[in-house]
Amino acid sequence: MAAPDGGAALPAYFSRLSARAQRIYLASNAIERLNLSATPVAREHNARLLRALEAGAPAAVQRAAQALLDELCQLARLGLVQVEVMSVRPHNARGELHGIFYPRGTSTSAIRPSANSVVPPRPLIVLWMRTAQRHDVVKPRTFLRTLMHEFGHYLDYALLRLGDSPHTTGFFKRESFLVRMLGSPPDDHENY
Repeated sequence: MAAPDGGAALPAYFSRLSARAQRIYLASNAIERLNLSATPVAREHNARLLRALEAGAPAAVQRAAQALLDELCQLARLGLVQVEVMSVRPHNARGELHGIFYPRGTSTSAIRPSANSVVPPRPLIVLWMRTAQRHDVVKPRTFLRTLMHEFGHYLDYALLRLGDSPHTTGFFKRESFLVRMLGSPPDDHENY
């Protein structure tokens, strides 16, 4: 199906989407870049993350990923998103899960400062740092791209206010923009 603006073809399922979902899809597809620039602090957090990943310690990777996303959220003037780094990727017949984004967090991520108050959970990104079959630490570029992919979903909700976060061509261009902005690690053989 041809895109209404004469751009890239729309997926076959586009016509089956509700009118609201079609509007969100087209809005997402039209945005290829974000008005963000990486600071030296963000680049340093990225470098720390990649070093921590090479060491293979999930707690260190989680701390480094959290510091990077905290800086990016501050740059975008957004509330913080929580990151959890797990060890071995879950898998099934369809493949391995690299990461997942929960816009409303999870019940276990709620922070309760006192018994009388309940703070809504922060949005949550969960990533896995080891492959399912061989339990190898994923390559830095793969991990960073997955982190920026899930962070891109957060930006769709919190910054772009799309109301949903479909995998459009524009979404993947924004993901690539984020990776390039941070100074992506050198190409390596992706470790899926």
